[in-house]
Amino acid sequence: MQVSYFETARYQVPPGVPAEWPVPPAAYDPDAGAQAYQGMVDRVQYVEGLGFDWVSVSEHHYSPRILTPNTAVSASYIAARSKKIKIAVLGPIVSQSNPVQVAEELAMLDNLAQGRLVVGLLRGTTNEYLTFGLNPAEARERTTEGMELFLKAWTEPQPFGWQGRHFQYRTVSVWPRPLQQPLPPIYSLGTSRESCELAARHHIGLGVSFAPFPVVAKSTRYYREECQHYGWEPTPEQMLYRANILLAETDDEAQELLEKQRKGPAPFPMRAGVRDALLKLDSRNVAGEPRTPPVGGVLPTSFYGSPDTVIEQIKRCREEVGVGVLDLAFQNPGAPDTGRLMQSLELFAEKVLPRIREV
Repeated sequence: MQVSYFETARYQVPPGVPAEWPVPPAAYDPDAGAQAYQGMVDRVQYVEGLGFDWVSVSEHHYSPRILTPNTAVSASYIAARSKKIKIAVLGPIVSQSNPVQVAEELAMLDNLAQGRLVVGLLRGTTNEYLTFGLNPAEARERTTEGMELFLKAWTEPQPFGWQGRHFQYRTVSVWPRPLQQPLPPIYSLGTSRESCELAARHHIGLGVSFAPFPVVAKSTRYYREECQHYGWEPTPEQMLYRANILLAETDDEAQELLEKQRKGPAPFPMRAGVRDALLKLDSRNVAGEPRTPPVGGVLPTSFYGSPDTVIEQIKRCREEVGVGVLDLAFQNPGAPDTGRLMQSLELFAEKVLPRIREV
């Protein structure tokens, strides 16, 4: 099992910041922001020393919850301050991006990072569609077309034109090419049938996130079936699961922290009426259930407990879901600083990581 650390540039929200999305930019504290980005680098260097395989960043907007609105900028900064850890961009939101520009930026990043890049192409959540004025009903179609354009830009040896429904280019000829050939590791991120089918059709990996094991297992099972239909079999490392983890010395301590987190207010919920209206337009996953809620929703914690308990949960995840990469968002409930987070990272590296390598 490979393990990735999900880094969000943890911004310590000053008192008085409105607890709703979008968060007013006047509430931004430059000192807190500078500390958040310095902390991001410090943690990346720390987890690299602890033996984590990857560090991941993702794109989100209008909120201090995840302070990485541009993944290429975040990843290049991290790459320049690390030595060997893989840099996973999971990912740029394809539905609202220029796929050709994303292809150029990430190819450049793979060269700058000396071949350490991992790419996940993301559809985004409903708040992102609102951010850029997109029609949520078109997001899936825009994402599929954007992903296919991105992949062709990285693989087509000659200049080509593209006249799609959502993207039109007279000529596409991306320079530089990625350092990793024929391609860096690439994942289609999502639990929908369309995400699974696209990944299988293009012989790339699948990334699922946050939903419980039975839900994401349906997606990975469907993905493997589709891969078989297209004449190939994915390795476990081509299936990734992003999940929350709350690790403590004992099960009782972890349970206490989990209850504290559940009873707390949801961070930055959407303004009244916006969330419900957008969710009506959102699609469902392979299991027929609503997709992960947008920013402000309460996401499940799939791994929690003592090291022994978490190891058993990871084994169960491997058996049920089949994934070979875990992208872990370490929880720090109720803490005003990152001290507990750093302890959890060290505890994981010491008592969990060595024992799940052969899982």
